[in-house]
Amino acid sequence: MFEQLMAFLHALSGEDRSGEPDDVAVAVIALALNVIQADGVIDAREQEMLESVIRAHFNLSKAEFEVMLNAARREEEQAVDLFRFTSRLNRALDEKQKVEFIGMLWQIVHADENRNELEDHLIWRIAELIGVSGRDRMASRQESLARK
Repeated sequence: MFEQLMAFLHALSGEDRSGEPDDVAVAVIALALNVIQADGVIDAREQEMLESVIRAHFNLSKAEFEVMLNAARREEEQAVDLFRFTSRLNRALDEKQKVEFIGMLWQIVHADENRNELEDHLIWRIAELIGVSGRDRMASRQESLARK
């Protein structure tokens, strides 16, 4: 799903940032962390799905994922709102990639097989902030449920 995103991000960066985590990938992880924490219960299945999805789509080793996860946690703890992260995605992703990202969030939150309206609402808010239509958001949700 995110192969095109990775190609786009690599083409976009074009510079060696001497080992710094990719800003867009960190934003993706930070938003996903926000969503899985929304209901106050951080389920192990959601954490495992987060790692699985991020590592697969960004082609990361376990160590690379841990570096990005730690950077995302630090930034997420300091953020006062979602804009810090959604603005990065708005600059870096095209419309299709944004819809794919919302699909990834649905995939992560559905890992615990527990629908929660707080998680639903947060995904709705993120989708609004990055310009994903309600129709595309709901279609992504339905696709995520169908994959189960």
